[in-house]
Amino acid sequence: MAAVLTLLTDFGTADGYAGSLLGAVMQVAPELRVETITHGIPPHDIGAGSYWLAAAAPSFPSGTVHCVVVDPGVGSDRPLVAGLIDQQLVVAPDNGLLHFMWLRGRERTVFHIDESAHRPAALSSTFHGRDLIGPLAARLAQGSVRLEELGQRLRSPRLLPALLPEGDGSGTVARVVVVDRFGNVITAVARTPWYAPVPVGVALPSGQVISQVVRTYSEIEGDVGLLWNSSGHLEIAAKGASAAARAGLRAGDRVKILWADSAAAPAGISLEGART
Repeated sequence: MAAVLTLLTDFGTADGYAGSLLGAVMQVAPELRVETITHGIPPHDIGAGSYWLAAAAPSFPSGTVHCVVVDPGVGSDRPLVAGLIDQQLVVAPDNGLLHFMWLRGRERTVFHIDESAHRPAALSSTFHGRDLIGPLAARLAQGSVRLEELGQRLRSPRLLPALLPEGDGSGTVARVVVVDRFGNVITAVARTPWYAPVPVGVALPSGQVISQVVRTYSEIEGDVGLLWNSSGHLEIAAKGASAAARAGLRAGDRVKILWADSAAAPAGISLEGART
């Protein structure tokens, strides 16, 4: 079976950036099977990139390499990383894109990429995805470079402090990470392999409290409900309608999750060892 390389970017499809990235990958390793997760991440939205990477990557075969480019710091001294998380490899800017995969990973390791050792002869200061990240991910998928050869091992990639839930005795405050094309409102609260709390509701910035907790969209009665989505995140949803419109929510808003046992509510995740 041919190696698989995926592309996930904020390049969109109206311009030629995604095509240029694909061409650069094919020049390095034309034998690779290249698949697109999405080029539709909102421009510069690292949180959304992190969410969709963690949502999609586990669906791919073990050993898949994911080339992830949401890079508002391109051309600066921001570093690049390569990680192996639950048998999925990721090459990306070290700006928080590995956040959700890393926090939920069972087996994980990450390396700082020594750019000086892998710098191409021609490197645009505004398109590292095409000139550096994509070709390096292709070589990793091709097998011509190994993960441990890329640079120094790190304790953790950079995480996104703003997306870490903040817990207290009354619940957990969390940001909305993504509003998808259906209008589902996806929060930063996720189940992990070790912990699956029981929600009883969510308080919105407007003061409204959603107390309908369901298992499927079809069970929602009335305006909106709360459920665990297919990626393990808590989601505010509506049946056949946009929950974002009905609840007046958008990405970046903060909501408070209420738990069946408030004493067991998540109190946040330690940043010890993380590069924030």
